[in-house]
Amino acid sequence: MKYLAATLALVLAGCAANPETVNSVAANEVAQMRQTTRPLSTFAGYELRPMVISDAVQRDDAKVAQANVLEQKLQEQILPLLQQWKTSPAADRSGTLVIEPQLASLRIVSGGARFFAGAWAGTSTIDLYLRLSDEDTSVVIARSRIDLQSNAIAGGWSIGATDRNLLEYIAATAKRYLEHNY
Repeated sequence: MKYLAATLALVLAGCAANPETVNSVAANEVAQMRQTTRPLSTFAGYELRPMVISDAVQRDDAKVAQANVLEQKLQEQILPLLQQWKTSPAADRSGTLVIEPQLASLRIVSGGARFFAGAWAGTSTIDLYLRLSDEDTSVVIARSRIDLQSNAIAGGWSIGATDRNLLEYIAATAKRYLEHNY
């Protein structure tokens, strides 16, 4: 059901990844994710580590290039948020929250494939885990999965725009998850 809702939202979103649509999809995804075992506002420090990329993704240069774009989008979304949190008053806060994105799988259908094969090129998918832990105690407070896909038919009609926008949806969902658990 979760995949159906996310797919439907992406199909209805069409080509444009406008902020309202991205935020709506992110909010729907976060509502289904497990809460952290500790509020993120209780940490004194915050660190975003480089994304860990699975062996399956690393074996394909095109996937590695897309993974690098995804990591950049995650940094653009999350680093300003962490900077904001670092400057807020620090009463009764301790430890450092370590955020480690882990990319399990990625498949983004190219614009060329969409142009020539349309929906027959298949579905674009990204499966990302956010591992949140306390650096001082090594306690994992969450390992949440963000698994989104872009509908093949919508990708065909948009000539790949919905496929490319999937990276934005993943980054926005990760940021929203952190905000929700702050």
